[in-house]
Amino acid sequence: MLTENKFSKYLLYAVGEIVLVVIGILIALQINNWNQSIQNSKQEKQILTQLLEEYKSNLNQIDSKIFIRNEILASSIKLLNYRNTKSPSINIDSLDRHISRTITRPTFDPELSVSNELTNSGKLYLLSNSEIRKNISAFPSSLSELKEEEIITVNLVEERFYPFLIEHYQIGRLNIEFLDDEKFREKVSQITFSKEKSLKELFKPSDPTELLQHPDFEDYLSSIIVNTTYTNDQSIGVKYKIEKIIDLINKELKK
Repeated sequence: MLTENKFSKYLLYAVGEIVLVVIGILIALQINNWNQSIQNSKQEKQILTQLLEEYKSNLNQIDSKIFIRNEILASSIKLLNYRNTKSPSINIDSLDRHISRTITRPTFDPELSVSNELTNSGKLYLLSNSEIRKNISAFPSSLSELKEEEIITVNLVEERFYPFLIEHYQIGRLNIEFLDDEKFREKVSQITFSKEKSLKELFKPSDPTELLQHPDFEDYLSSIIVNTTYTNDQSIGVKYKIEKIIDLINKELKK
């Protein structure tokens, strides 16, 4: 009986020790999970902040491209109206400026280094919001149609319209007009320029009669108008997607 009583006490003691060890392990695991959760939360906030800056930059860029295309459209329409104006009444500087804008080829080149790093490294799981993950993953594929339209416009201008202008007009002043068109130039390059002395006096004004009355000039302008309008439609669609991502990230950061 004494032996059995000692054994019972020992067994009870051993079970107690085991329970204490298990509880200790569970507490340690809980503390580890809690620490890991805090680390993940900090990392997620850092990533969201970086993504926010990335997509704000993209929003600014696409707004600039939309602005540039709207200016191209306005200049194209102005040039079509010039066809009904007699040459002596035409302001050559204004004409050259409008032509210089139509040969601009804006393209949207988004900054996606943070997004690509998350996707390629498999770290998207760090973003707890599934809707943000979905929109970040889908964004690059939403650019394909816009890129296609931009390529069409670039090819039209570089391969057809610009050579046409070289053949039927003196383009030296066109290039200078672009340099003098500071606000438009800043939108195109995303860089602020200091005021520079114009080099316009180095180039003689050209008679625009042949160019304005050439039937191909009208055709090129109509193609530029159609392509630019459709490209801007695609840009506005991409802009909405960017704004949605920014809105989702802002809401998540405020939680």
